[in-house]
Amino acid sequence: MLTFNFNKFDLYQNGLMLDVGCGEGRHIFGVMQDYPDMRCIGLDMDKDSLNKAEEGYEYFESISNAGVDFLKGSAYSLPFPNNSFDLIVCSEVLEHLHEYNDAVREIHRVLKPGGKFYASVPASWPEKICWRLSKDYQNQPGGHLRIFNQKELVSEIKNSGFKFLSSEKFHSIHSPYWWLRCLFWKSQETNFLVKIYKKLLEYHILKKPLFLDIIDKSLNPIMGKSFAMYFEKL
Repeated sequence: MLTFNFNKFDLYQNGLMLDVGCGEGRHIFGVMQDYPDMRCIGLDMDKDSLNKAEEGYEYFESISNAGVDFLKGSAYSLPFPNNSFDLIVCSEVLEHLHEYNDAVREIHRVLKPGGKFYASVPASWPEKICWRLSKDYQNQPGGHLRIFNQKELVSEIKNSGFKFLSSEKFHSIHSPYWWLRCLFWKSQETNFLVKIYKKLLEYHILKKPLFLDIIDKSLNPIMGKSFAMYFEKL
């Protein structure tokens, strides 16, 4: 489940890509599918997620000509030289960071001039509903520290030395799922409605039926769960 369109802008086919906060590697595997000659590096603080990413790479390895490395590290101190990467992805990470602007400046440091920076955060009003429905959702350990004002966030990233290219929203049909989870937070693992909706999302992810794709894309501008931003380093 990707929160970017990797074909939206031209990328260097033989370039080097970094995923900051890569989790289990979903965006790395997405890049591999569209850019098999791009070398990828995934960085995350969670060792268990990195282990799962390495397991996933065993499945996707055949589609990549350049390979991937997974490293444990912090977004505040990226272990790479200046001007190293052609593409940096940071998906659903900034909302977890106390000093997110420090991470953005560090990303700017290691990105090549003209390189692309793709960032996504939870979209504002779907996230506000989650916060209103459940105090436990917003207070869970390692959870979201803030709800971003989307225009202000774009402006802040631009002020860190980036040119804003475009933005869009993704995963509208995931918003009601999270609202249901928040509404039934204490019983979400056993709640009938949550379980049924989860099966619907799994069906959409695995089978990609046309009717659900049409619904999802049609509603994205209104209630997309993720707000994706596309930047270029000046």
